[in-house]
Amino acid sequence: MAKQMKALHVVRPRSFEQVETAQPDIAAGADRVIVQPSWVSMCGSDIPFFTGSKRHKSYPLPVGAPIHECFGKVIESTSDLFKPGDQVVAIPEGDQGLSDVFVAQAAKTVKIPAELGDDGTSCLIQPLSTVINGIDRLGDVKGKSVAVIGLGSIGLFFCWMLKKRGAARIVGIDPLEGRCEFAKRLGVTETIPMRSIEVLHGARQNPMGWNAPDICVEAVGHQMETINDSLALVRQQGTVMAFGVPDHNIYAIEYESFFRKNAHLVACVTPKWDEYLAKARDVFIEDRKVLETFVTHRLPIREVGKAFTMYERHEDGIIKALLDMTEW
Repeated sequence: MAKQMKALHVVRPRSFEQVETAQPDIAAGADRVIVQPSWVSMCGSDIPFFTGSKRHKSYPLPVGAPIHECFGKVIESTSDLFKPGDQVVAIPEGDQGLSDVFVAQAAKTVKIPAELGDDGTSCLIQPLSTVINGIDRLGDVKGKSVAVIGLGSIGLFFCWMLKKRGAARIVGIDPLEGRCEFAKRLGVTETIPMRSIEVLHGARQNPMGWNAPDICVEAVGHQMETINDSLALVRQQGTVMAFGVPDHNIYAIEYESFFRKNAHLVACVTPKWDEYLAKARDVFIEDRKVLETFVTHRLPIREVGKAFTMYERHEDGIIKALLDMTEW
């Protein structure tokens, strides 16, 4: 009889239930690991699965969904790269990280040096890897001006990495004052505590007052407006990076604005995981003291509903929350 484990189950929007379910088995799968997570973190892309905003999804969700930022220890492995006891950041198959153990592909797992400890901040490596991939897709940003629309954790990672890569001017745009203050501490040139549509209206009223950037990074997602704001705010022949996750299959793009600007629109999702998780781990090791300030909250896993609600509503200055998987 299969071993049982604890897991969380989104049975309907905004409702988690704790369940007992069979532990996964990797005996027949090559290049897999079973990981026992000690800490997990939420991504903005997880929230629509919690709220029910993903129209194509049916409930209940798969057991353990929707979490993919996970740190823990390998307990079984069919990969030559990992052995039991290794500390890792791993992306669970099916994003089913809300469980005592989960299966991950070796290619979506990276070893974490034991000297980093197990306080959970290594969870940041997974989202950081996607941002590094995005900036690599932009090419050389040295000396360029960039507007980052949306200063959640991903937008803030962009601000920090763009400065690290030598961008000359970084403007952070977000209606939340607290996020703007956080961005200032990361060294952005300027913050604008407004929604992007309000910035756009101001630019139209006073064109000389808006210094159009070379690049706009759309880091909001989950709605259709900010991608068009980005296309309107970027300079002629500028580049817009579509990074924010879509919740709709079809977007109404203001095509003539895009066409008349000779603009570049760059989509960015899912890096080559083994390469970019390793890159992000190395950056994290080098700059841990800065990056760990992104963790603003720690909660026991039994308070998962509270954590998701805080993240959804941007309450209490939340940037990144870690969930302690030992505190059931």
